[in-house]
Amino acid sequence: MNSLSRIPNDWPNRTRSRSIAVGTLLWHVQIAGDAGPTILLLHGTGASAHSWSEIINKLAEHARVVVPDLPGHAFTLHAPISSLRLDNMALELQKLMKALALPGPALVVGHSAGALLALRYAEINPEIQCIIGLNPSLVPPPASYTQLFGPLLSPLTRSSLASFILAKLAGASSMIDRLLDSTNTILPEARRVFYRRLFSQTNHVLGAMNFMAAADITAVLNQAKTCRAKLIWVLGKNDLWIPEQRLRQIISSYFPQATVIEWSGGHLMHELEPQKTVELILHELLLL
Repeated sequence: MNSLSRIPNDWPNRTRSRSIAVGTLLWHVQIAGDAGPTILLLHGTGASAHSWSEIINKLAEHARVVVPDLPGHAFTLHAPISSLRLDNMALELQKLMKALALPGPALVVGHSAGALLALRYAEINPEIQCIIGLNPSLVPPPASYTQLFGPLLSPLTRSSLASFILAKLAGASSMIDRLLDSTNTILPEARRVFYRRLFSQTNHVLGAMNFMAAADITAVLNQAKTCRAKLIWVLGKNDLWIPEQRLRQIISSYFPQATVIEWSGGHLMHELEPQKTVELILHELLLL
């Protein structure tokens, strides 16, 4: 295990943080719970383990919970650009779980692009019995989102220099607040502050932009029929990032066996309603 000095003292659930080197990656992962089945929580693009902070401890009473910062994000360091592809990231997750010497996850919960990663991970890990996707990014983002962030996804702006400049701009402006508000989830200030900190870090911006650019939705959908895990998709009725109508069409075409649940929230609804999220996860855990 390596030093945790890079993790701020006031970071959510810091006492549960571990630092572990696996290959080229220096992972930051939070682990809670001492017994029971393993639950893996995967955040979306631009977030980190902190997005599950109100959920981790409640689940720990019933299971062992593993919550990593994904490669290129937050405090997981030294991720080469190639590791930010979904298939490569799934392999890195498998290596992490082996290094932690924990039972393979029985249930994986992914938010947004984290749900795509969960599907990829299930392809190489048959122990996964259930995947819960919260506002899964199974469709391209809407035009308004593409117009705002499209220029950031070019090879030029995904460079280290451009990420450095963007991080400085984000830290000195209201850019991150506008980004959060565009999810149609009005997060309280106590949660916004962590996103501002993350996007003031060059490595995080670089990783998030490259992860977003490398997310091959078509490839995931083409492999949809091979998934043997139970699938539950939770759709936010007011999500402005993942249009519900188009998402329902994709699910009907590629995941007809999935259970679809509708909530009234926006894209980050699990951060505003952690108890509701916990209850859903525990319900499915009891059915395994």
